[in-house]
Amino acid sequence: MRSGIPIETEAVTNEVDLSHVGRALSKKRWWVIGPTLVALVGALVFVNVVKPRYTSEARLLLENQDDFYTRVDKGERIDANGPDAEGVQSQIQLLTSRDLARRVIKQLGLQGNVEFDPLANGMGALTRVMVLLGLTRDPTQMSPEDRILEKFGEKLSVLSPTKTRVLSVEFSSRNPDLAARGANAIADAYIEMQQEAKRDIARTAAQSLATLVSDLHTRVAEAEAKVEDYRAKTGLLIGANNTVIPTQQLGELNNQLSNARAVQADAQAKANILRDMLRQNRIGEIPDVANNEVMRRIFEQRVALRAQLALESRTLLPQHPRIKELNAQLQDLDAQWRAAAERTARTLENEARIASVRVENLTKVLEDQKRVAGAAGSEEVKLRDLERAARLLKDQLESETAKYQEALARERVKATPADARIIQRALAPQLPSFPKKLPITAFATLAVLILSIGAVIAGELLTGRARVATPAAPPTPVDENEVEPVHIAGEARAVAREEPVVPTVEPEASPVTAKTDVGAEAVRRIDSARAVQSCVKVLVTPCEKDGKPAETAVALARNLARRGRTLLAAADREATAFDVLVHSPAGPPLGMSDLCAGVADFAQVIHRDIGSRLHVLPAGVARGEERYDLALIVTALAHTYDFLVFAASAEQALRLAPHVDLAFVLGDDAAAEALRARLAQEGADAHLLEDVGDLDGLVAA
Repeated sequence: MRSGIPIETEAVTNEVDLSHVGRALSKKRWWVIGPTLVALVGALVFVNVVKPRYTSEARLLLENQDDFYTRVDKGERIDANGPDAEGVQSQIQLLTSRDLARRVIKQLGLQGNVEFDPLANGMGALTRVMVLLGLTRDPTQMSPEDRILEKFGEKLSVLSPTKTRVLSVEFSSRNPDLAARGANAIADAYIEMQQEAKRDIARTAAQSLATLVSDLHTRVAEAEAKVEDYRAKTGLLIGANNTVIPTQQLGELNNQLSNARAVQADAQAKANILRDMLRQNRIGEIPDVANNEVMRRIFEQRVALRAQLALESRTLLPQHPRIKELNAQLQDLDAQWRAAAERTARTLENEARIASVRVENLTKVLEDQKRVAGAAGSEEVKLRDLERAARLLKDQLESETAKYQEALARERVKATPADARIIQRALAPQLPSFPKKLPITAFATLAVLILSIGAVIAGELLTGRARVATPAAPPTPVDENEVEPVHIAGEARAVAREEPVVPTVEPEASPVTAKTDVGAEAVRRIDSARAVQSCVKVLVTPCEKDGKPAETAVALARNLARRGRTLLAAADREATAFDVLVHSPAGPPLGMSDLCAGVADFAQVIHRDIGSRLHVLPAGVARGEERYDLALIVTALAHTYDFLVFAASAEQALRLAPHVDLAFVLGDDAAAEALRARLAQEGADAHLLEDVGDLDGLVAA
């Protein structure tokens, strides 16, 4: 069971009394109306007395004006739109340059103009006073050009709308015609300067290219002369089909050899066929024999003789002299027929032998020609190198000559396009750009009205007459029968928001004397951890019942309390040294053990430090079984506080190690180092905190 304890508190809420503010404004209305009327009259006088100023605007479009006929490179244009954002800003700087301003000043004849030359009507009294006070330069010490340039720069404004390549040239003047002529003159001078720059580039390029072209002419002539001399010396003359003579002869010999071999093969084949047909007694089927005129007559005689022999054989016997005579004539014709065929065969065989001899001769000649062509190969390689060098020089000469001709053409005025064009010329404005009578009058009147009302209200607030103090109602006591785990975090945040104010009591004499600071290195580590997380949980160990360890934990907690909401918690039941930090007239205060046992809530166990803004969670008085896990309580407190400082013994520190961010082990001996290593193994970022005996010498940041 737990019972709520009444917390005596008073919240003072300062609110602004709007009715009092209204009465104050009504009472001091002339403090508002008077300055407002003065501002209205002053604005009307100003807009009607001041000399009007007119502003005229001309617009330029930045784009590449080169086309196919004016580009040096005849290929496809890479940037067809114009410059990028940096290029636009560069062109703005050119438009506001002093060189362009000098041209426009000379063109407009501004020297002696009262508006642009301060000394046109002499130096006035106000100017003399400002010069004597050192507030402005002495116009008499400046050249007329410098005086006009300064005023000209004030009248000129060049702007570029966002995400466009359009330049807006604005020029101001008291004369509307001069304003229009000035804007147009600036645009024309800008286009002319771009054209002159391109012509200068073309002229410089033409001068350099002229020397280069002349030198290339000489080098090309020398290279071609070297080629011809070497060709004549080595005999590598060019024949038909643009080839050297040895190579051409080698090709012709190769063709002749192929023809001779074909003739040889043809004659040999015909002779072989003819011999076979003679052996088969098929003389009449031989084409060369059958087509011979002599053989044709013999054939006709044989036919006639055979016919006569057949006719005579009908009446005469085979032994008849007439029959024998006809057979003898027939045999003689057959012998002539065969002899003619043999002559034809011998003729073909002779042709084959002649073709064979010709093939042999051509083969020998071809081999000799190969050796000649091979010997000329190395010389031809060097000849090709010379020809290649001459051809490269000739190509370079042609390219540079074309560039030279184009550079000469670009020197002409009409052939040099600028990278911008005027898309809107300036016109004489009908209405002045300054002063705008209605806006200036309205803004001035409204501004003074608001300032006057603000001054009256500020005076009431500063004197406190417009604020009302209202006491806050005390908080309702809490009385519940049981603490549920799901409400732990909410209760902790409620306690931190309430921050009960307890009576300030002088601390009694005790063995604990809280110091003001701990080591600067420890504070630095805590600040680094606080930069990356909402709550930093710090463990200080070993802290016994009393003595220096408890004193160090208190000093560290009070130091952190100046940086944010901080809670000092005693993790051990026997750590009664922290009880003297809180005001508990009824006996030992409730604390950690009571919270873990479930017999008290956060409102009962969290106390205010009597010496600082620190919240303290003492050890407590309960000795029963723990109902809530220590990790659950640490998580609930972390949702509420910026810093949690746990003072624990070595045994309790090992339980808390997985749930804290930093752990400081007091001491510098072997036992402290062993404890630090065990805490690091449990998951805590453990460090040694040495020299805890002299805490007064360590001042926190």
